[in-house]
Amino acid sequence: MKTLIVGLAGKRESGADVGFAVARGVHSLLRDPRVDILETTTYGLDLFGLAAGYDKVVVVDCVDSGDGDVGELRRLGLSDLELEHAEDAGRDAEYRARVMVEKGQGSWLPDEISIYAIEVARGGAPEEERAAVREAVPRLVAQIIREEFGSHLHESEWM
Repeated sequence: MKTLIVGLAGKRESGADVGFAVARGVHSLLRDPRVDILETTTYGLDLFGLAAGYDKVVVVDCVDSGDGDVGELRRLGLSDLELEHAEDAGRDAEYRARVMVEKGQGSWLPDEISIYAIEVARGGAPEEERAAVREAVPRLVAQIIREEFGSHLHESEWM
């Protein structure tokens, strides 16, 4: 199964490189030639163009849902993207609509699209909040490897 791991750059200071760090961690531990990695920003992201030729896509980012603790791990579905209460939240709604439209028109999409995130702080993040986000990275790496690839990994194995 050919897989693409997409690490997204976060909009918040506390989560600026969360997606990149997790994607790199998963990719380096798997060492699987069927798993590719892409680091990008959400601006102008065409997930469907990037996903062409892949059976599975795993997206990693940060999220500010307002409902969780900083550093909390999240597994999201496409319908959960509205958890992001940012200035461009309307783009998330557009993204969900595009998924439904493209599927309805018979466009090719991967069989599996998974979205993982680490909860970040609203607004400016003090050092303690940034530390909580950094500490969550190895836990999310282990979770993704376990849930998406069936491998068991402890945080200490990659740090």
